[in-house]
Amino acid sequence: MEIVELDPAGVERHTGELAQLLLDAHESNMALGLAAPLTADAAADAWRQLSGVLLAAVDDGCVVGAVNLAPSTTPNGRHRAEVQKLAVRLDRRGGGIGAALLDAAVERGRAMGLRLLWLTTHADTRSDSFYVRRGWTRVGVIPEYSQAPDGRYATNAFFYLQLQGTTAA
Repeated sequence: MEIVELDPAGVERHTGELAQLLLDAHESNMALGLAAPLTADAAADAWRQLSGVLLAAVDDGCVVGAVNLAPSTTPNGRHRAEVQKLAVRLDRRGGGIGAALLDAAVERGRAMGLRLLWLTTHADTRSDSFYVRRGWTRVGVIPEYSQAPDGRYATNAFFYLQLQGTTAA
């Protein structure tokens, strides 16, 4: 497996595989910013509409995981980025792909001169504990922040990671 950056042409080449990542997330009741019901077309469009740096875990030519790093566009926030849509194919979870993608996003953030990464996920889930184990700082929760695919409102946990060894961009 290797982690690669996908440009728009790469997104189009792998659109079905990327869409499946989001469909699998919905099956696990993780919305990743998308409302239910989620179609394959809507999932594919979600990847096409992202801005930033899209990293994909590719195994034997097939995307099995992805994450987006979206730098802030505000004049006073150009030193930070949001980690978005970290997703691993359902049948490949638990094998270190998510950790490899997160590590790659952190390294890419450092290479971009960023000082801070942040993200949000549903609280008290496997994702929540995953970020704690990876050394991210959980700063709090907001109740009813998002709606899960099953229709219930989800409490979200917010995390940050300060990047050492970077200078202001």
